[in-house]
Amino acid sequence: MDQRFGLGPIDQISFAVRDVEEAVGRYSAMFGGPFTVVDVPELEALCYGLPTRTTLKLAFGQTAGLEVELVQVVSGEWPTLAWLESHGEGLHHIRYPVSDFSVTRREMEAAGCTVTLEGTGGQFSFAYLEAPMLNGMTIELISAG
Repeated sequence: MDQRFGLGPIDQISFAVRDVEEAVGRYSAMFGGPFTVVDVPELEALCYGLPTRTTLKLAFGQTAGLEVELVQVVSGEWPTLAWLESHGEGLHHIRYPVSDFSVTRREMEAAGCTVTLEGTGGQFSFAYLEAPMLNGMTIELISAG
C-alpha cells in the first residue's frame, strides 16, 4: 500500500469494541497501558454517503510507537457497527497520515477502494476506505497537518 499510494508509516491500529470501559482491561493486557477514555458527542460525518451525527466512546493507548484506538458507537451510524455484526470485536482498520489527503483519496478510489466514512474534525480530514487489494481491509486516511 505504501509504495502504490505513497503512504507513510502506519500510525494507528483501531479495534471495534462493544463496550470501551470493559475492553480497556483486555487491550491493556495485550498492548500495555494506560488507555485514556474520551467521549466524542455528535460527530458529524458521512457514513456510506449519508449524513450522520454519531456519538462515540474512544480509548487511546500506545504500543511500539503506534497509537491503539478502541471504538464504541454509542449512537448514530459508523462503519464499525456493521463490522461488529459481521465479525465481532477486533481489528477494524489501520491509519495512515497523508500529506495530500485529496490526491491520495482520489488515487485509492480510482484503484477500486470504496469510501465508507468521511468527515472533518477541526484542522484535519479523515476517510475510511475499504481496500479490495487487501481483501476488503479498511484503511483510514487522515490529513497529516
